[in-house]
Amino acid sequence: MKKTINIFLILFSVILLQNCDDEQFEPTLNYISFDESNYQSSIDPGSTTTKEINVYTTTVFGSDRAINLSVDEDNTSANVNSYTFPASVTVPANTNRGTFTIELADINLDCSNDLAFKLMPPEGIAQGNPATLTYYQKPSSSCASELNGSLDFVFDAYASEISYELRDVEGNVVISGPDSAFADGDVSTNIPITLCEGRCYSLVVMDSFGDGLAAPGAFTLTINGKDYVEYVFDADDGNFGDSSSTIFQVL
Repeated sequence: MKKTINIFLILFSVILLQNCDDEQFEPTLNYISFDESNYQSSIDPGSTTTKEINVYTTTVFGSDRAINLSVDEDNTSANVNSYTFPASVTVPANTNRGTFTIELADINLDCSNDLAFKLMPPEGIAQGNPATLTYYQKPSSSCASELNGSLDFVFDAYASEISYELRDVEGNVVISGPDSAFADGDVSTNIPITLCEGRCYSLVVMDSFGDGLAAPGAFTLTINGKDYVEYVFDADDGNFGDSSSTIFQVL
Protein backbone atom coordinates (compact mmCIF):
# COMPACT_ATOMS: atom_id res chain seq x y z
CA MET A 1 0.00 0.00 0.00
CA LYS A 2 2.80 2.42 0.94
CA LYS A 3 4.53 1.67 -2.37
CA THR A 4 1.36 2.53 -4.29
CA ILE A 5 1.05 5.89 -2.48
CA ASN A 6 4.67 6.75 -3.24
CA ILE A 7 4.21 6.05 -6.94
CA PHE A 8 1.10 8.27 -6.96
CA LEU A 9 2.98 11.14 -5.28
CA ILE A 10 5.83 10.90 -7.79
CA LEU A 11 3.43 11.02 -10.74
CA PHE A 12 1.51 13.96 -9.20
CA SER A 13 4.78 15.89 -8.70
CA VAL A 14 5.84 15.34 -12.33
CA ILE A 15 2.45 16.59 -13.63
CA LEU A 16 2.55 19.63 -11.32
CA LEU A 17 6.05 20.61 -12.44
CA GLN A 18 5.06 20.20 -16.08
CA ASN A 19 2.07 22.53 -15.62
CA CYS A 20 4.24 25.11 -13.87
CA ASP A 21 6.73 25.01 -16.73
CA ASP A 22 3.94 25.51 -19.26
CA GLU A 23 2.64 28.55 -17.40
CA GLN A 24 6.11 30.00 -16.96
CA PHE A 25 6.89 29.94 -20.68
CA GLU A 26 3.42 30.82 -22.04
CA PRO A 27 3.83 33.79 -24.40
CA THR A 28 2.17 37.10 -23.47
CA LEU A 29 -1.15 37.56 -25.27
CA ASN A 30 -1.34 40.63 -27.51
CA TYR A 31 -5.06 41.31 -27.77
CA ILE A 32 -7.44 44.17 -28.61
CA SER A 33 -11.19 44.34 -28.04
CA PHE A 34 -14.17 46.69 -27.73
CA ASP A 35 -15.24 47.40 -24.16
CA GLU A 36 -18.78 46.16 -24.93
CA SER A 37 -20.48 44.03 -27.55
CA ASN A 38 -23.74 46.01 -27.76
CA TYR A 39 -24.27 49.78 -27.65
CA GLN A 40 -27.41 51.92 -27.68
CA SER A 41 -28.09 55.48 -28.83
CA SER A 42 -30.99 57.74 -29.79
CA ILE A 43 -31.26 60.77 -32.08
CA ASP A 44 -33.56 63.76 -31.72
CA PRO A 45 -35.91 64.18 -34.72
CA GLY A 46 -34.16 66.00 -37.57
CA SER A 47 -30.90 66.16 -35.61
CA THR A 48 -27.50 64.47 -35.26
CA THR A 49 -25.55 62.97 -32.39
CA THR A 50 -22.31 61.10 -31.68
CA LYS A 51 -21.43 57.89 -29.89
CA GLU A 52 -17.98 57.24 -28.40
CA ILE A 53 -16.64 53.68 -28.43
CA ASN A 54 -13.64 52.46 -26.43
CA VAL A 55 -11.16 49.75 -27.34
CA TYR A 56 -8.69 48.15 -24.94
CA THR A 57 -5.42 46.32 -25.48
CA THR A 58 -3.62 43.85 -23.25
CA THR A 59 -0.21 45.25 -24.15
CA VAL A 60 1.11 48.79 -23.60
CA PHE A 61 3.63 50.11 -26.15
CA GLY A 62 5.83 53.19 -26.15
CA SER A 63 4.38 54.54 -29.41
CA ASP A 64 0.93 55.23 -30.86
CA ARG A 65 -0.82 52.29 -32.52
CA ALA A 66 -3.43 52.78 -35.26
CA ILE A 67 -5.90 49.88 -35.53
CA ASN A 68 -8.11 49.65 -38.62
CA LEU A 69 -11.88 49.45 -38.24
CA SER A 70 -14.49 48.06 -40.60
CA VAL A 71 -18.28 48.07 -40.93
CA ASP A 72 -19.71 44.55 -40.93
CA GLU A 73 -22.10 45.09 -43.85
CA ASP A 74 -23.62 41.61 -43.66
CA ASN A 75 -24.98 42.35 -40.17
CA THR A 76 -25.76 46.06 -40.63
CA SER A 77 -29.38 47.10 -41.23
CA ALA A 78 -28.94 50.87 -40.77
CA ASN A 79 -29.13 53.16 -43.79
CA VAL A 80 -25.61 54.08 -44.92
CA ASN A 81 -26.57 57.78 -44.92
CA SER A 82 -27.47 57.70 -41.23
CA TYR A 83 -23.94 57.09 -39.91
CA THR A 84 -20.34 58.16 -40.48
CA PHE A 85 -17.84 55.55 -39.37
CA PRO A 86 -14.07 56.14 -38.95
CA ALA A 87 -11.46 54.06 -40.74
CA SER A 88 -9.28 53.49 -37.67
CA VAL A 89 -8.81 54.04 -33.95
CA THR A 90 -5.55 55.13 -32.30
CA VAL A 91 -4.30 53.72 -29.01
CA PRO A 92 -1.91 56.41 -27.69
CA ALA A 93 1.59 55.59 -26.51
CA ASN A 94 1.95 54.25 -22.96
CA THR A 95 -1.77 53.51 -22.65
CA ASN A 96 -4.02 50.55 -23.34
CA ARG A 97 -7.17 52.45 -24.36
CA GLY A 98 -8.26 54.09 -27.59
CA THR A 99 -11.50 55.96 -28.34
CA PHE A 100 -13.28 56.62 -31.63
CA THR A 101 -16.49 58.46 -32.47
CA ILE A 102 -19.41 57.38 -34.65
CA GLU A 103 -21.56 60.19 -36.04
CA LEU A 104 -25.30 59.47 -36.33
CA ALA A 105 -28.01 61.39 -38.21
CA ASP A 106 -31.80 61.20 -38.34
CA ILE A 107 -31.83 60.14 -42.00
CA ASN A 108 -34.03 57.31 -43.29
CA LEU A 109 -34.22 55.62 -39.90
CA ASP A 110 -36.27 52.49 -39.29
CA CYS A 111 -37.66 51.46 -35.90
CA SER A 112 -34.42 49.66 -35.08
CA ASN A 113 -31.16 50.51 -36.85
CA ASP A 114 -28.18 48.22 -36.34
CA LEU A 115 -24.63 49.24 -37.21
CA ALA A 116 -22.27 46.26 -36.87
CA PHE A 117 -18.50 46.80 -36.89
CA LYS A 118 -15.25 45.01 -36.16
CA LEU A 119 -11.55 45.51 -35.49
CA MET A 120 -8.98 44.81 -38.17
CA PRO A 121 -5.68 44.61 -36.26
CA PRO A 122 -2.32 43.88 -37.93
CA GLU A 123 -0.77 40.43 -37.82
CA GLY A 124 0.32 39.45 -34.36
CA ILE A 125 -2.56 41.13 -32.53
CA ALA A 126 -5.62 39.01 -31.77
CA GLN A 127 -8.97 40.73 -32.27
CA GLY A 128 -12.02 40.64 -30.02
CA ASN A 129 -15.57 39.93 -31.10
CA PRO A 130 -17.50 42.34 -33.37
CA ALA A 131 -19.84 44.90 -31.80
CA THR A 132 -23.23 46.40 -32.72
CA LEU A 133 -24.62 49.89 -32.18
CA THR A 134 -28.44 50.02 -32.20
CA TYR A 135 -30.01 53.47 -32.56
CA TYR A 136 -33.39 55.06 -33.24
CA GLN A 137 -35.22 58.36 -33.56
CA LYS A 138 -36.03 59.64 -30.08
CA PRO A 139 -39.74 60.35 -29.45
CA SER A 140 -40.68 64.04 -29.38
CA SER A 141 -43.52 65.89 -27.66
CA SER A 142 -44.31 67.67 -30.93
CA CYS A 143 -45.55 66.08 -34.16
CA ALA A 144 -45.01 67.59 -37.60
CA SER A 145 -47.82 65.60 -39.21
CA GLU A 146 -50.60 63.65 -37.52
CA LEU A 147 -52.35 60.82 -39.38
CA ASN A 148 -55.76 59.44 -38.46
CA GLY A 149 -56.94 55.86 -38.47
CA SER A 150 -58.62 53.24 -36.33
CA LEU A 151 -58.10 50.11 -34.26
CA ASP A 152 -60.81 47.57 -35.08
CA PHE A 153 -61.63 44.50 -32.98
CA VAL A 154 -63.72 41.43 -33.69
CA PHE A 155 -64.22 39.74 -30.30
CA ASP A 156 -64.74 36.20 -29.17
CA ALA A 157 -67.30 35.63 -26.39
CA TYR A 158 -65.10 37.33 -23.77
CA ALA A 159 -64.53 40.89 -24.91
CA SER A 160 -64.11 42.06 -21.29
CA GLU A 161 -60.70 40.34 -21.16
CA ILE A 162 -59.24 42.50 -23.95
CA SER A 163 -57.25 45.74 -23.55
CA TYR A 164 -54.62 47.51 -25.65
CA GLU A 165 -51.66 49.91 -25.55
CA LEU A 166 -49.78 51.83 -28.20
CA ARG A 167 -46.20 52.48 -27.07
CA ASP A 168 -43.43 54.61 -28.54
CA VAL A 169 -40.00 53.25 -29.44
CA GLU A 170 -38.79 53.70 -25.83
CA GLY A 171 -41.74 51.77 -24.39
CA ASN A 172 -43.73 54.77 -23.15
CA VAL A 173 -47.51 54.30 -23.40
CA VAL A 174 -49.00 56.99 -25.68
CA ILE A 175 -52.51 55.51 -26.09
CA SER A 176 -54.28 52.87 -23.99
CA GLY A 177 -57.77 51.50 -23.56
CA PRO A 178 -60.52 50.84 -23.18
CA ASP A 179 -61.57 53.55 -20.70
CA SER A 180 -64.09 51.04 -19.37
CA ALA A 181 -63.96 47.33 -20.11
CA PHE A 182 -65.47 45.97 -23.27
CA ALA A 183 -68.59 43.96 -22.51
CA ASP A 184 -68.81 40.19 -22.93
CA GLY A 185 -71.09 39.61 -25.87
CA ASP A 186 -69.79 42.63 -27.82
CA VAL A 187 -69.20 41.49 -31.39
CA SER A 188 -66.88 44.25 -32.61
CA THR A 189 -65.72 47.81 -32.01
CA ASN A 190 -64.01 50.66 -33.89
CA ILE A 191 -61.61 52.93 -31.97
CA PRO A 192 -60.32 56.18 -33.60
CA ILE A 193 -56.50 56.43 -33.46
CA THR A 194 -54.20 59.37 -34.29
CA LEU A 195 -50.44 58.80 -34.64
CA CYS A 196 -47.44 60.83 -35.77
CA GLU A 197 -46.11 60.31 -39.28
CA GLY A 198 -42.60 58.85 -39.38
CA ARG A 199 -42.67 57.57 -35.79
CA CYS A 200 -42.24 54.00 -34.63
CA TYR A 201 -44.77 52.39 -32.32
CA SER A 202 -45.72 49.00 -30.95
CA LEU A 203 -49.30 47.83 -30.63
CA VAL A 204 -49.76 45.57 -27.61
CA VAL A 205 -53.09 43.73 -27.30
CA MET A 206 -53.58 41.97 -23.97
CA ASP A 207 -55.90 39.23 -22.73
CA SER A 208 -56.38 39.13 -18.94
CA PHE A 209 -57.33 35.43 -18.94
CA GLY A 210 -54.27 34.51 -21.01
CA ASP A 211 -55.95 32.66 -23.85
CA GLY A 212 -55.97 35.41 -26.50
CA LEU A 213 -58.75 35.91 -29.01
CA ALA A 214 -60.45 32.69 -30.04
CA ALA A 215 -62.47 32.37 -33.24
CA PRO A 216 -63.73 34.61 -34.73
CA GLY A 217 -61.26 36.94 -32.95
CA ALA A 218 -59.35 39.53 -34.96
CA PHE A 219 -57.92 43.05 -34.76
CA THR A 220 -56.56 45.51 -37.33
CA LEU A 221 -54.75 48.83 -36.93
CA THR A 222 -55.27 51.06 -39.96
CA ILE A 223 -53.64 54.50 -40.35
CA ASN A 224 -54.36 56.77 -43.30
CA GLY A 225 -55.88 53.84 -45.21
CA LYS A 226 -52.94 51.47 -44.67
CA ASP A 227 -53.05 48.35 -42.48
CA TYR A 228 -50.04 48.31 -40.15
CA VAL A 229 -51.08 45.51 -37.79
CA GLU A 230 -53.43 42.69 -38.64
CA TYR A 231 -54.28 39.63 -36.55
CA VAL A 232 -56.84 36.95 -37.38
CA PHE A 233 -57.32 33.89 -35.17
CA ASP A 234 -55.93 30.78 -36.82
CA ALA A 235 -57.06 27.47 -35.33
CA ASP A 236 -53.88 25.79 -36.59
CA ASP A 237 -51.56 28.32 -34.89
CA GLY A 238 -53.58 28.78 -31.71
CA ASN A 239 -54.02 32.21 -30.09
CA PHE A 240 -51.63 34.86 -28.77
CA GLY A 241 -51.97 33.96 -25.05
CA ASP A 242 -51.39 36.84 -22.59
CA SER A 243 -50.45 39.43 -25.21
CA SER A 244 -49.55 40.17 -28.81
CA SER A 245 -46.99 42.87 -29.67
CA THR A 246 -46.20 44.27 -33.13
CA ILE A 247 -43.69 47.00 -34.00
CA PHE A 248 -44.41 49.28 -36.95
CA GLN A 249 -43.47 52.65 -38.44
CA VAL A 250 -46.11 55.08 -39.66
CA LEU A 251 -45.19 56.11 -43.19
